Amino acid sequence: MPSKPFHVCATAVLFAFATAAPAAEPIGVNYVAATDRIHTAGQPTAETLAGLAAQGFELVVNLAPPTNQGAVPNEGKLVAEGGPTYVNIPVDWQHPTYEDFELFSAVMKGARERKVLVHCQLNMRASAFTFLYRVIDEGVPPAEALVALQKVWIPRDQWADFTAMVLEKNGIDFELPKAQ
Repeated sequence: MPSKPFHVCATAVLFAFATAAPAAEPIGVNYVAATDRIHTAGQPTAETLAGLAAQGFELVVNLAPPTNQGAVPNEGKLVAEGGPTYVNIPVDWQHPTYEDFELFSAVMKGARERKVLVHCQLNMRASAFTFLYRVIDEGVPPAEALVALQKVWIPRDQWADFTAMVLEKNGIDFELPKAQ
């Protein structure tokens, strides 16, 4: 008799695994869930963009210029038709500005309760801006916010300078690790 309850239990467990929902697909290259609410990624496909609402996203912020290699034509239309709000802040890779960050920060502050996808071409702009936003506007300790940034990269060159400048302008004394 003891083997029968085990058999039923094992069958129930196997059934539960067989019917469980599949894990969510990554949204784009270098995808990172920085928090439950803020996710970052490289350029999503047109199909992924059209389905973001089904994943609970309410806002999509694209930090890449629409002329970037691999950009999805009519990205804003694809996203908005699905329901989320779409904002494009075309940050120049060679010359990110404090004004770019201020605009990004204002958009993110207006979406405090919404699930947000921040993306760019490879998740480098997006992860750096998200790191800065979390530290400056959400008060997350820099070392804690750095964890999500390091899953993608450590900013170097103009991006290390930009990150240091934004932190300094906001009175935050933190130095990024040196890029390899």
